[in-house]
Amino acid sequence: MKLSGIKTKTIHMKLLIPIVCAIFAGELLIGYISYKTMSDVITRVGTDDGLRSVRNLSEFINSIVSNAHLDLSAIASAPTFQNLLLKEESPEDVETYMGKLVERQPLYSGLLALNSKGIVMANASNVSLSPVNMKGRDLSEEAYFKASMKGEYFISPVEVSKRTGRIVSLVSIPVRDWSEDSIIGVVAAALRVEEINSRHITPITTLDGYGYAMVVNEEGIIVGHRDEDKMWDTIPAELQQRLADIAEKEIAFETVVDGVPSMVFVARSQYANLLPIVICPIKDFYNLTKYLAWLNTILSGSTIVLLTVIVWLTVRGITKALSTTISYASAVSHGELDTPLLVQRRDEVGTLAQSLRDMVKTLKSMIAVAEEKTNEAEAATEAIVSSIIYASKIQRSLLPKESIFQEAFSDYSIVWKPRDIVGGDIYWAKPFDQGILLCVCDCTGHGTSGALLTMLIASALETAVEEHHCHDTAEVIWQLEKSLLHVLSMDIGALGTNGSAIRDGCDLAVLFVANDGSVTLSSSHIHVFVCDGHEVRQIKGQNIYIGEGKLKNKDDVNIINIPAKNGNKFYIASDGLFDQPGGPSRNPFGYKEFKQIILENHGERQSVISDKILAAFEEYRGAEPRVDDFELITFKP
Repeated sequence: MKLSGIKTKTIHMKLLIPIVCAIFAGELLIGYISYKTMSDVITRVGTDDGLRSVRNLSEFINSIVSNAHLDLSAIASAPTFQNLLLKEESPEDVETYMGKLVERQPLYSGLLALNSKGIVMANASNVSLSPVNMKGRDLSEEAYFKASMKGEYFISPVEVSKRTGRIVSLVSIPVRDWSEDSIIGVVAAALRVEEINSRHITPITTLDGYGYAMVVNEEGIIVGHRDEDKMWDTIPAELQQRLADIAEKEIAFETVVDGVPSMVFVARSQYANLLPIVICPIKDFYNLTKYLAWLNTILSGSTIVLLTVIVWLTVRGITKALSTTISYASAVSHGELDTPLLVQRRDEVGTLAQSLRDMVKTLKSMIAVAEEKTNEAEAATEAIVSSIIYASKIQRSLLPKESIFQEAFSDYSIVWKPRDIVGGDIYWAKPFDQGILLCVCDCTGHGTSGALLTMLIASALETAVEEHHCHDTAEVIWQLEKSLLHVLSMDIGALGTNGSAIRDGCDLAVLFVANDGSVTLSSSHIHVFVCDGHEVRQIKGQNIYIGEGKLKNKDDVNIINIPAKNGNKFYIASDGLFDQPGGPSRNPFGYKEFKQIILENHGERQSVISDKILAAFEEYRGAEPRVDDFELITFKP
């Protein structure tokens, strides 16, 4: 027995030596292949990391200018701002709004509003800087004013402001009067470039901290850098020439920067006068690559050796238990959490099996909790949506029945499209012996808050309109004003402490269509269009707001009489149609195409004309989300 044991041990050693040699040779081969593969992979990952960092900086610069355009567009479209440039009214309200925008957005050092002659009508500056009162100054010779008066969206090169000494870039847009299709002024913002540097250039790193970022202008001057001493330096001529020859939107290349071989990552900004760059010294770049590649090689090689030794030393029972455990793990990874694991051992395999059982138990518990929370969230969401849908049914029930329109008009069409499930636009109609009273209303806000106001408006109209004054549209608006102020607990003429009215109310057009076809109307902001087949007459809404508390009596409301005329057709729409941005420049839809469709299709039925208006609206809007509720009421007496 003893000799037999020695013989068996010798045979095992003879088998072990070639196996160990084969494993060692395989390890060398695998290590070399792993090194080459990982080196290439990590180099690509590092390049992607550098491009991603410079791309993020480029997108941030783009977003700053885009957001500035949006902020300026919001200011330019405000009625008080239009009144300032056209009538020189309420400069304090405009400056208050502009001042709040500057305080909220630290990237602005100031905002300016200029009329068509280049005179500053309102300005606001950051109080933490050196505020300069520009009101009344003539800036008609400034490049940004001249460009925007031609209809351009302008962004200036980065420069040092002569007035504040800050590093700035000016952004400006034209202000349009869409009813006249003309440019009535310019609104401009000064962007604080040093804020971009301190907030978003200084912290940028790439490849675990080996890179740094900068921003240069068209002349190759550094306007953003982590080292403030390098600000306003000019980049090396070789690098500047290389950047000038680049046609790609983003690229990575090797070059020498300040005498150091480096990887340079460039992503062109949408605005060509700012060029973001990330630079990483090649020595650091490849040292990191080699370190990670060798580390991966050692780890992978060690794993192979360890697994080989385990397999060599494993007996039949351990192999079977391990195989069963692996099969169990595979089943669990495919979601079969109820699969039993019949392994009971006191060694490492047994510990692994018990750990897997504990893990699956914890996983089941977590899944149960997650399912419970998901069910609760789905139930809550369903309840909210159900409530809003029910609110939509209630709101729709407030709308007049179509039979009223069929009896009152020879032809008509109605388009009522809330932006959300419910909305802040509503129309109301009531027939009388003398004719029919039609109200088209655009309440403050949209969604749920706007819908609540529409219910108040509909209820107030039902109680405010009486037979003896149904033809007096000014009286209807006055009675509605008093009802709203009573419900909203406000006094007539009451204003906020800053001089601006509490704007919980509506824009409203009130039309009384007499049986003989004549029309009497009064309107707050909502325009009414009349087409006789030869021309389109635009009757602008009066500059009042129902529920604001500024009306003293019905004499403050204008009344317009339109005699009966065969072929007259009437069109009333909320600003959700005219203010919708779209097209290449994201300008509002406006009135021009709307009037053209009305005139060119005058002989068509009202439903056909409305469909063409809606089709033109949707084509112009494109992928832009709707910004407001939409209603369009048209009729022929």
